[in-house]
Amino acid sequence: MPTIFFDFDSTVCTRESLDEVIALALKEYPDQEGLVGQVEAITNQGMNGEIDFKESVRARFKICPLNKAHFLLTGQHLKHCLTPGFKDLFEWLKQNQWNIYIVSGGFMPSIAPAIEHLGLRIDRLFTNGLRFDEGGNVTGPDESSLLWTNHGKTQVINYLKDAQKLTGPLVLVGDGSNDLAAFKAGVVDHFIGFGGNVVRPKVKSAAPNFVTKAEDLIPLLKAL
Repeated sequence: MPTIFFDFDSTVCTRESLDEVIALALKEYPDQEGLVGQVEAITNQGMNGEIDFKESVRARFKICPLNKAHFLLTGQHLKHCLTPGFKDLFEWLKQNQWNIYIVSGGFMPSIAPAIEHLGLRIDRLFTNGLRFDEGGNVTGPDESSLLWTNHGKTQVINYLKDAQKLTGPLVLVGDGSNDLAAFKAGVVDHFIGFGGNVVRPKVKSAAPNFVTKAEDLIPLLKAL
């Protein structure tokens, strides 16, 4: 049975989930616009491979205090921000008996509602974790997560290959340099760069295939 792994931020979803969480937390700040711009710049540096994943997340966490409620509210918002065509794409994949997984460097509370909205079970979603104090305030990422490394997607896909005995073509779809890095590490057979929400030149130039619409994925997958 073929298996496909999707990135979430700027691939399945039109937004960057952690950036949306921080933007929500900044709503009452007088310098909100400038701080949101800082967050977006840090995210782009990370996704373009200019700084590593951990540095990108830690830098964004320093922008302002975050609470579990910010992640939960963002999750309800992001289920309405799915990339056009992905709901139909997922239906096609299920009808054609593909295994579907979402592997994201984001955080579970802000992503899970969108995955459920797509009709996937939560056990098909792999994300980073969070640590909270007794008041629900975020004290930092859970550094024990398989994804809390600069090569987290490689580790998670390797884990799933062993745990689920995955065979057949393994495909990864994503927009970022971390997705490309997992392909280069050899953990999947095929990589399709996705530029429907943002085109990252490094990914576009190195990806064996690159598409900008969800529906363009189907002919590529049929050909495998």
